[in-house]
Amino acid sequence: MPSNTSRRSVLNGAAAAGVVGLAGCLNLGSGGGSDAENETALSVPSLELTFFARMQNAFNNLTEERDDLGGSFYDAGNSQAQQVSDLETPISQGVDFIMVAPITAEGISPVVQQANDADIPVVTIDRNISEGDIATYVASDNVALGRRSMELCYGFMTDLSDQDEYNVVELQGTQGASVTNERAEGAGEAIDSTDDLTLLDSQTGDFSTEEAVSVMEDFITSYGDDIDGVYAHNDLMALGAHQAINNAGVDDIAITGIDGSEAWVQEVQNVDHYGTLAQLPEEMVSQGVDFGLQAVDGEDLDDYYQIEGLEVTSENAGGYLDDYF
Repeated sequence: MPSNTSRRSVLNGAAAAGVVGLAGCLNLGSGGGSDAENETALSVPSLELTFFARMQNAFNNLTEERDDLGGSFYDAGNSQAQQVSDLETPISQGVDFIMVAPITAEGISPVVQQANDADIPVVTIDRNISEGDIATYVASDNVALGRRSMELCYGFMTDLSDQDEYNVVELQGTQGASVTNERAEGAGEAIDSTDDLTLLDSQTGDFSTEEAVSVMEDFITSYGDDIDGVYAHNDLMALGAHQAINNAGVDDIAITGIDGSEAWVQEVQNVDHYGTLAQLPEEMVSQGVDFGLQAVDGEDLDDYYQIEGLEVTSENAGGYLDDYF
């Protein structure tokens, strides 16, 4: 890898031009031009998802607290084209490494290739890519999270009533995202291992509360009292399902999500048949930085580093909120 000083000197002019046209960067930080020993960038799909807002806070705290690290944060606004454009900027600036949670598994492949050609390590966090070389991938085991969340939902359903058959609907995330595929896979494993659990329907809510309300309303119209539980790929959609169920005046439907967002856990602490599998985005960012720096130094890394998920129910929701919010 060329030295940091050499790469920054050659690309200094391109950096200035790239910043002028930047639309998606919320915090330019040092932008490759600070006195920090190492420069990085973090790109996330959308700050409309509180999970990624927590990543932003963790990233900003790290770059402020560490004298050896400068960085820029980019919010893609859930636009694939914007995320590609955002990532081209730090590459042109000659940052030392890049961290990214890609919107879809395929969408940033061209810009990852640009980083590879520039000898800039790429660390994927939370979501992975399908093509291109990365230094490592830091994330929860999303297959396991999906399986555990569906199992938790099933447990709530059996607690609520004794039946011969239980029916669940699934609110999927953004289509094409690795995390969506993996959480659906895990849920399928849980359903296949349970003789009395049936998947009534599965539709995308695009990780959005508003979209989930609409989809859940359609589920209620189509299936009504046949619905015993809702498994959502994230907490924002679990919250949307809760709102639709409340609006319809329906009782005793179990709901589980994934992420551990504050708004959903506040609901969880008051309802025994609500829950989630909490991820720790702060830990993903912290480890992503550590592994990125190791990649810059030429150290060998494993392909994947797992961040454990935490089951949150009404029994421990208050303590979880105290610890993380």
